[in-house]
Amino acid sequence: MIDYGDYLAAEDWYLTQNIDKNISNIISKAKKHRDFVERLLFTDIKIPFQINKEPIKELAVNGIIRKDEGGNIAFHVPLYQKCLHAASYPDMNGEGSTIQINMEENAYFDAAGILNLDKVIVEYKDYAQRRGFQYFREQDAAGNFLSIKEAALVYSFETFINAFLGVVRGKSYLEAHAGLGRTGLVINVRGNEQVVEAKVYQNIIQFGDGKVQLAYYTKRLGLPMGYYLVFVDTEVTHPRVVEDDEVVAGIRIKTYLVRYDLDKDFTLPRKERAAVKKKK
Repeated sequence: MIDYGDYLAAEDWYLTQNIDKNISNIISKAKKHRDFVERLLFTDIKIPFQINKEPIKELAVNGIIRKDEGGNIAFHVPLYQKCLHAASYPDMNGEGSTIQINMEENAYFDAAGILNLDKVIVEYKDYAQRRGFQYFREQDAAGNFLSIKEAALVYSFETFINAFLGVVRGKSYLEAHAGLGRTGLVINVRGNEQVVEAKVYQNIIQFGDGKVQLAYYTKRLGLPMGYYLVFVDTEVTHPRVVEDDEVVAGIRIKTYLVRYDLDKDFTLPRKERAAVKKKK
């Protein structure tokens, strides 16, 4: 019998150990259109599939994207999408160690030994407010940013979670992707699984659709509750964009908002700005 655990082991092998010529070629082709690919990875913006546009043509010819039922771009193979996500991950400058400094393993569990994910998310929100997101944008040797801001938001959260899991000896994996944008991050600690979906707010329709999508994934995993973490620009004042605890499609969904400022939170500290300027 081949079960889901076997699949995850094989997927992890492709993501972390195996050098596959096909995947290497896909990553190489995708890097030529990095901004475009990262928008497909980290936003839910629907982009019409128009084969004569150069990025779309090259990505489609190499099997990275396809046309979906609605005439928009979708990733062709979930494994390729995950490999591109992993390949885009920036090198961290000690952020994991910084995050772990004040973490105490037993402080995050209830009497039954179940992880209190709410506490973890609240701590992440505090961390994001203190540190901003500038450390999660990859730069070239000249100090020019290579990755988009939406990627930095998501990678900030994933870095925090991975650092936390190192303390509590847990693991995580991405749920299967469908179409574009992000789906659930499944967190497994002490044999118990919970799912959290991190999204960048685009508009109120996407905000609501994300809850339905999360409910679907959560139900498919056989879990009663999902966590919805949404990055929201401080300029967004829509009255329905609030933190909430509600039932969506029979699943309890807890929504947390992480506010960010495009100017303040993506600006390097003065000393680091001076170092970058000196390089140039």
